[in-house]
Amino acid sequence: MVRVLRVWAQDAAALASVLARQDPSWGAESFPLAGGYVVLCGAGMYVNRAIAVGLDGPLSPADWAQFEARCAAVGVAPCFETSPATDARALTQVAARGYRADGTKSALFIELGPDMVLPESDPTFVIEPANNALLSVWQATSAAGWGHVTPTAVMVSDAFAAAAAEVDGERFVVAGDRATGRPVGCASLTVREGVATLGAMSTMPAERGRGVQSALIVHRLRTAIELGCDIATTTAVPGGDSERNLLRHGFEPWFALDSHTLVDHRARASDLT
Repeated sequence: MVRVLRVWAQDAAALASVLARQDPSWGAESFPLAGGYVVLCGAGMYVNRAIAVGLDGPLSPADWAQFEARCAAVGVAPCFETSPATDARALTQVAARGYRADGTKSALFIELGPDMVLPESDPTFVIEPANNALLSVWQATSAAGWGHVTPTAVMVSDAFAAAAAEVDGERFVVAGDRATGRPVGCASLTVREGVATLGAMSTMPAERGRGVQSALIVHRLRTAIELGCDIATTTAVPGGDSERNLLRHGFEPWFALDSHTLVDHRARASDLT
């Protein structure tokens, strides 16, 4: 568990670093802290939290001050993610400082190996890298799949996708209908230290129920095995359709990731300036 949590933190930090270079206007930054990373991609972005922080023990007063001050500078509420591996003393600090639980994700995993038997690739779909010429197709597909319709929502989604495309390279993929060529879904796969992390999967609304997600899951698992990964991981909304689909493909429930946000962060931020 600890290895995976640290990898997830490093993955998120790598994305924030690319985002900061691609578009400095977001003010993205990341820094190591207490065994993990604080990853701040910018106001309105998807990742603004402490990830795997507190694995090695409690935070010092200076650690807390740095974390909360940097969140204030970026313009986001301090959010601290915890897991069963978070040191109990750090959990006590989170509660004592006024952080309140406000969200949960399910972590899932599947063990990989060269002898693992996967379903045959679905010939209905063509899955190909979207990190270069097909990036705009991936962005449009993702936005439609997630229902992003406002200019701001699309801008956030597109910027996040552009950074992820650079981090994931050819593992950043789009699925198309073989017969017509139209895009039907998209997904990402991040690989680090033998850990394959499946993410960013969405399906065009009109294409749901055709097995698009199944095809994308199988494709990424096959890629992860080819790259020598020994475990594939992901997160999902507890009880949601994606979680049920992952479970059908052999993923197992692992642990909960809980997010805690500082309730009075504006007042606390003013105290630090």
